[in-house]
Amino acid sequence: MKYLTIDTTTKVTAVALAEDGRLIAEGFLHTTKTHSERLIPMLEQLLTASAWTLQELSMIGVVRGPGSFTGIRIGIATAQGLAQVLNLPLIGVVSLDALAWAGLGRTEDIVPILDARKNEWYTARYHWTRGEEKAECLTPPQALPTDQWLEYLKGLERPICFVGDAVTKAKGRIVEVLGEKTVILPEYMSLPRGAYAVREVWQRWQETGVGERVQPYYIRFSEAEVNWAKKEEARKKEGHKGHE
Repeated sequence: MKYLTIDTTTKVTAVALAEDGRLIAEGFLHTTKTHSERLIPMLEQLLTASAWTLQELSMIGVVRGPGSFTGIRIGIATAQGLAQVLNLPLIGVVSLDALAWAGLGRTEDIVPILDARKNEWYTARYHWTRGEEKAECLTPPQALPTDQWLEYLKGLERPICFVGDAVTKAKGRIVEVLGEKTVILPEYMSLPRGAYAVREVWQRWQETGVGERVQPYYIRFSEAEVNWAKKEEARKKEGHKGHE
């Protein structure tokens, strides 16, 4: 079964082609260009290099968040458009679940951290058991203040392997809090990769066997939504005062 995966939840554009869970081709771009500029050209290059066509695909997978609000929307819109035109099932997976594959085979707890701004991370905690092909999610995805999360992890008294786009910037603080319990993977392994999405999408397909209506997974409201809610609350209060 041939399929395509798309991950635009961070500044990395990660596109991959796979067959029955096996990575065939992978595109990775971490540049200043936008996802909308590089996504389709990258897909076309991968198809050409693999001698595949879109008509050969049997499924499309997309990483639906959490992460960049704009990136999530671009990835899902592209995947939905392709799935509709090609009449293919669509599978959505969580970015933190996909990143957990960076720690496959490791004995430490795997903790993805993605930049959520406002001194917060999108994060979760996983553990791989030897011989298992699915990581156990010990702490579900959430948005947490960075220091609060690090203090919690410090109290676990177990080694932690960090992955994700927030690792490089936060490395000093992580080591300061966790000390020798800290494991930092090289950036090329730590950032979102098509290879990780390929494994997570295939695993979900094996579990469900059907396509789904993929919705963005933001975890928290965007800045625009927060501001709108504040304005609506203020408007309602003003309206209430006018009736008194």
